[in-house]
Amino acid sequence: MELLAVSTGVAIAYTVVLFTVLIVGPLTVTALKGQWALFAAGWLTLGMVWTITACRLARPESWWARNLYGPKKLARARERYPESLEEEEEEEEDLA
Repeated sequence: MELLAVSTGVAIAYTVVLFTVLIVGPLTVTALKGQWALFAAGWLTLGMVWTITACRLARPESWWARNLYGPKKLARARERYPESLEEEEEEEEDLA
């Protein structure tokens, strides 16, 4: 007697969907939020860090913040990550 009486094709489909939801989704959100240190740490923890990072506030210069945050949430992100804005200003001054 099989534990799950499903065909091989259905089992593969379940596996692909589960992998996408639990690994690829949080991985993509973490990258789009600009959390590169936590993105790297996710590889060591088999993706557990990505799930947590997907719920955190994005860096203000990230794609996620620029395209999906309104003015209030973007202001919160700037408050939370002031060092990233200082680094950008220093780079602009160096180029000028």
